[in-house]
Amino acid sequence: MDFEEHSKRFGEEEIQRWREAMKIVGNISGFVHRENSVDEDMIELVVKSVLAQVSNTPEKVGEYTVGLESRVEDLMNLVELKPSCDDVQILGLYGMGGIGKTTLAKAFYNKIIAEFEHRVFISNVRENSSDQDGLVNLQKSFIKALLRSVPEIEDANGGREKIRTSVHEKKILVVLDDIDNVDQVDALVGEKSWYGEGTVIVITTRDEEILRRLSVNQKYEVNCLTEMQALKLFSYHSLGKEEPTENLMELSKKIVKITGLLPLAIEVFGSHLYDKKEHEWLTELEKLKSTQPGDLQAVLALSFKSLDDEEKTVFLDIACLFLKMEIKKEEVIDVLKGCGFKAEAALNVLRQKSLVKFLADETIWMHDQIRDMGRQIDLKEHHGDLETRGRLWDRGEIMNVLNYKKGSSSIQGIVLDFKKKLARDPSAQDIALRTLHDKPGIRSVFSYLKNKFVKFPAEEKPKSSEITIPVEHFVPMKKLRLLQINHVELEGDLKLLPSELKWIQWRGCPLKDVPPVFLARQLAVLDLADSGIRRVQSLHRKEMDGNLKVVNLRGCHSLEAIPDLSNHKSLEKLILERCMLLVKVPRSVGNLSKLLQLDFSYCSNLTEFLVDVSGLKSLEKLFLSGCSNLSVLPENIGDMPCLKELLLGDTAIKNLPESISRLKKLVKLSLKGCRSIQELPLCIGMLASLEELNLTATALQNLPSSIGKLKNLQKLYLMHCASLSKIPDTINELKSLKKLFINGSAVEELPLNPGSLPSLTDFSAGGCKHLKQVPSSIGGLNSLLDLELDWTPIETLPKEIGDLYFIRKLVLRNCKSLKVLPESIGDMDTLHSLFLEGSNIEKLPESFGKLENLVLLRMNNCKKIKRLPESFGDLKSLHHLFMQESLVVELPESFGKLSKLMTLKMLKKPLFRSCESDSETPSFVEVPNSFSNLMSLEELDARSWGISGKIPDVLGKLSSLKILKLGNNYFHSLPSSLEGLLNLRELSLYDCRELKCLPPVPCNLEQLNLANCFSLESISDLSKLKILHELNLTNCEKVDDIPGLEHLKALERLYMSGCNSKCSSEVKKRLSKASLKMMVNLSLPGNRIPVWLSQGPLRYTTQPNRELRGVILAVVVALEQECKDDYQLPDVVEVQAKILKLDLALYTHTLHLSGVPRTSDDQLHICRYPAMHPMVTMFKDGYTIQVTKREPPVRQGVELKMHGIHLVYEGDDDFKGEESGFTETQFTVSQKLAKFFQHC
Repeated sequence: MDFEEHSKRFGEEEIQRWREAMKIVGNISGFVHRENSVDEDMIELVVKSVLAQVSNTPEKVGEYTVGLESRVEDLMNLVELKPSCDDVQILGLYGMGGIGKTTLAKAFYNKIIAEFEHRVFISNVRENSSDQDGLVNLQKSFIKALLRSVPEIEDANGGREKIRTSVHEKKILVVLDDIDNVDQVDALVGEKSWYGEGTVIVITTRDEEILRRLSVNQKYEVNCLTEMQALKLFSYHSLGKEEPTENLMELSKKIVKITGLLPLAIEVFGSHLYDKKEHEWLTELEKLKSTQPGDLQAVLALSFKSLDDEEKTVFLDIACLFLKMEIKKEEVIDVLKGCGFKAEAALNVLRQKSLVKFLADETIWMHDQIRDMGRQIDLKEHHGDLETRGRLWDRGEIMNVLNYKKGSSSIQGIVLDFKKKLARDPSAQDIALRTLHDKPGIRSVFSYLKNKFVKFPAEEKPKSSEITIPVEHFVPMKKLRLLQINHVELEGDLKLLPSELKWIQWRGCPLKDVPPVFLARQLAVLDLADSGIRRVQSLHRKEMDGNLKVVNLRGCHSLEAIPDLSNHKSLEKLILERCMLLVKVPRSVGNLSKLLQLDFSYCSNLTEFLVDVSGLKSLEKLFLSGCSNLSVLPENIGDMPCLKELLLGDTAIKNLPESISRLKKLVKLSLKGCRSIQELPLCIGMLASLEELNLTATALQNLPSSIGKLKNLQKLYLMHCASLSKIPDTINELKSLKKLFINGSAVEELPLNPGSLPSLTDFSAGGCKHLKQVPSSIGGLNSLLDLELDWTPIETLPKEIGDLYFIRKLVLRNCKSLKVLPESIGDMDTLHSLFLEGSNIEKLPESFGKLENLVLLRMNNCKKIKRLPESFGDLKSLHHLFMQESLVVELPESFGKLSKLMTLKMLKKPLFRSCESDSETPSFVEVPNSFSNLMSLEELDARSWGISGKIPDVLGKLSSLKILKLGNNYFHSLPSSLEGLLNLRELSLYDCRELKCLPPVPCNLEQLNLANCFSLESISDLSKLKILHELNLTNCEKVDDIPGLEHLKALERLYMSGCNSKCSSEVKKRLSKASLKMMVNLSLPGNRIPVWLSQGPLRYTTQPNRELRGVILAVVVALEQECKDDYQLPDVVEVQAKILKLDLALYTHTLHLSGVPRTSDDQLHICRYPAMHPMVTMFKDGYTIQVTKREPPVRQGVELKMHGIHLVYEGDDDFKGEESGFTETQFTVSQKLAKFFQHC
């Protein structure tokens, strides 16, 4: 039966929906199942594709790869990833373009990423560094990946220095993809000596000579695929299967051989042949034979030549222009449609041919070889002459053309983006006015008048734009259709701009009004987002050609009103998001019959939307979210027959007009945060196409029963509906519903019928305070993957919950009334994660061990569980077990069978004893002998286990341990086998008050905490701890020396508050210049600070040609022991440093004074801040640093006795040689500190 026959039975409207659905399905690329296809092969392909889609790797690798796993293993054998590795390794991947270097680098990065706390992946270095500020922008990306903040960098040299201070001794994984110049590596990673031990740097390049010059540790040549691998890849892209059919096998072999077995060539040419007949393959093979074997560009060019003229133009626009902009698919379509192209069709062809791809966020992407081919084509078409090129994308070349008036009629597109400057600090006048407002009075008036006119060097008013370009330089470009000039100022008569312009993006435009000339031309897309535009009166003109399709004024905060737009009959998108000053929408908007999207999101002052929407016949998207003063919608809102998305979140709307029922195509409706909405109209059930309904945080008291008629509804959000106590039974009729969230609502029961909601995968009722019972019918939710019932008063779970055969995640956190889990829970054999924290469950059922796929179990604060069932050891997939503050004190013998267990956190309370005379008898956790079998265990938190006497020997056999916390236990010695834990990085023995001797510890330790080990008398030689960066000996009162301290080259933090004078004297003698240069935090007994530190507030004055590289703060603090410490914090948090501009604190930092001494004696703390710390980056000319006590205090009795500040400038601490012949004024800062400690 065809659509015409069906229309007689179901009606034209229903058939139209079917047609649209078929279009959507038609755009999904699938796999071809031919008559001779093998079902198993097809199933394997589909499974691989699905797994690729649901994977959550940090860097996305291709959707289908061959030969990758073996190559990754090759790389794994070339680098040393064990903690014992004390080298910085550089691995170079080289090979010709399109051979798969980037894919391999991404796969390797994903494989080892878990070994690194800090990682950076910089893509397309060659391309992105070609612009004038390219390297600087890449340096910003590098630092942002490490520090999550974007620094101000003036030039590449400054950026290199900031990278040096950012990576400072850190262990980092770095990938630089597509290097073509040694200078790029120097600017981005600098020197190996900057990095911490264990750092791995991966570089990909086409030029092996670069790797030789860089002296990499290992080189790896990425070779072509084998013929068998090439055939699999070719078959996938040309036939949708892993092996060619018999009749095409020989033909396929010939093709892959000519492609040179290059993955990119195979993918593109295979996609080019997709869905073609055998005779067409033969024709294309003849064309392929005319190329040189392995000539990638020639193979790619064949795919390009198969495009029609319009598709070729679209391809070149993307390759040359849009890729630079990191632009989204929807924006590309807008621009291309503005040029008169069939945008969707062209992009679909390019995607099918693997010439372009779209990332998960819809950003357009293209392989650099394909991009380079496009740019070469653009160059060749115009004989390589700059002035006759079709498209310009390089900033240097663009400025060359403009500055020297080399423009010609050949130029069709230019992209020029001078990035917006970072936000600046408040001005002196702003601060003075704020002070006057906060503290009115005569003294504040005088202070205001004095401070109002204070000038700061950093406050010089910036230019409104980065650069000025005369408009007349564009005059020769008669065919210019695409122009991006972000943060540029145009000088001259804008009427001189080419009349062929179809798209102009001028973000940061300094003009106050939209130039009328833009509207008198053929302009289709006008993008002036984030500009200072105040008026758009020029949009109200009589003589319109009808070309304008998109107006984007997003973020124009000064825009006050919108004029009559009736003349713009072709307008399709009007974007006014975050135009804060807009008060109303002009009625004329209702006359825009071709408008597809209308966006007034977060126009917080918008009070009126009095538009006759009946004229908006084409509107698909209406966004009014965040219009907090908008209370009324047009009564005839239903007269928009094409509306698909209506977003009304966080508005003051009280009700929905009845006419909303006529929105037959509405797919998404959001009323999130509409706190005045108390009910929905009964007619809501007539929204036949609705797929998503968000009613979160509304005042709804009930849902209409008609909601069950929403046959296509997939997502329903009812979170935090505090007045919604009942859900109608008709919800069971929602056959398409996949996600149902009622978290925090007042719902009292779940009206679930057996076998209902067949599509539901995610159900969350967390925080429903009145939900006391889970119906037995929940077992009938056959598709459920994720069930969350946390913070509910449910008392039992029905046995039928075991019927959830596909469940992956079950959350029962803080279910205080739940005491028993049903035996049937063991039947949930697909369960991956189980959350029981804070519940009152008394025991785990014996069937618990049947959860053979359980990976994560969280049981923190389960105060009633005292033992684990013997079957617990059968959890063969368990990786992470959290049982903090539970009453479990005995682990079953079967516990050692948890061969995959990586994390065991089982700390007890209290974490430390409040006083030395604590008499409370601890509960001893019994560890079975099988515990030594946990060979995968990486983290063990056994704090407050009550271990007395000696540590069980089994702990010394856990060879994979990286973190071991044994604080607040009662043992007096440690086993010698501890030294053999070569993977151990962190050892915490905090508050182990009976420990008398520290034996040799693992040589790869990075952190060692012995604070409050009051009985500790001796420490073994630490000289082998080459990567130890933190050592805490606070209150180790009986320790007289720290053997090997002078050999701890990586030590950054040393805490010795409360230690005896003999020990501190020995340590001070051995604090060398080199060790103090590394030191970030140092605490030890002392009552004075270096005399060369400045007392009191310090004002910064820029020094000529000397950049500020650091700040040193020193404080002397004493604690009154009689004052009670309610919080029992392990640190002193009472001292703060503030950066002041006038009297406004721009930045407040609490000094890290770790360790609370048991004595009232004075303690000296020195804190050192490197160049990338906010204490340095925010400290500008004319600003002041002030050290003060916290107000109000957290702990009473802390006295700040003295403090000092010192600024470290470029050259102050750079000399690495011997300084014995220097005078005191010539000493480096670290040498001065060493001299101070030697004599104090």
